[in-house]
Order: sequence, then C-alpha cells, then structure tokens
Amino acid sequence: MGNTFKNKSELDKAIIAGAFGPPELKKDEKLRYLGFFRERVVQAITFDQLKTLPGKKAIEKALNDKKAFELAVRSECRSEAMPLISLANKKGVSFTVVNNPKFIGEVAIVVVAKEAVDVPKVMAEDE
Repeated sequence: MGNTFKNKSELDKAIIAGAFGPPELKKDEKLRYLGFFRERVVQAITFDQLKTLPGKKAIEKALNDKKAFELAVRSECRSEAMPLISLANKKGVSFTVVNNPKFIGEVAIVVVAKEAVDVPKVMAEDE
C-alpha cells in the first residue's frame, strides 16, 4: 500500500480498507514501542535493561512521574516485571501485558503518558 494508497480512487481506498483495514500511521514506531506512539513514551527499557538495577530504577522513576498513565509489559517478561507492575498499581498507573509477534526490537517495558510528552531520550541508558 505505502504512498500509493493516497493516489487511489475513493472506491479503491474503501475496498483496500475493507480487505486489509485502514492504513496505520507510524506503524513501525508503534511496533517498536509496544503499540504506542513514541511521542507518548515517558520511558522505555529493553529486556537486558530489565535485568539490571539501573533499568528497573529508570522505570520506577517514570512511574513516579505525574505524566505516567500506563505501563505496558511484553508478555515474555511478565514474571520479571511483577515488582514494577505492583508499583504501577500502588501509584494508580494502569498496566497492560502486550503480545504481538510483529513487535520490532528489544523493548520490553514502556511507561506512557495519556498525551504527547516532550521527552528527548526515552530509552534508559545502561550505567
């Protein structure tokens, strides 16, 4: 579909949307950040970072941020993320366990805001 979708007639667009669903904005970005747009991400960590204290601390700090709205955890690391899920519950931040074989990259956990936030660096750095 790509950029050629906008060059189609309205009938062709309706047929394509009916067969394959409507075109998605920033599909790769959403697959990288567990179904969320990057502009909503407050903090993200990888599977490797989840195994480290600095990685867990980065998510804890993000959960304490007043902008934190939801914690999304990839199903593969649900057990390891239980302390963070518990903290999210205590802070009143909802959580979702997500699973999609099309996810891109190694992002394991994201904390997202309800709306777009200005966070220049969303990936936690290894210390």
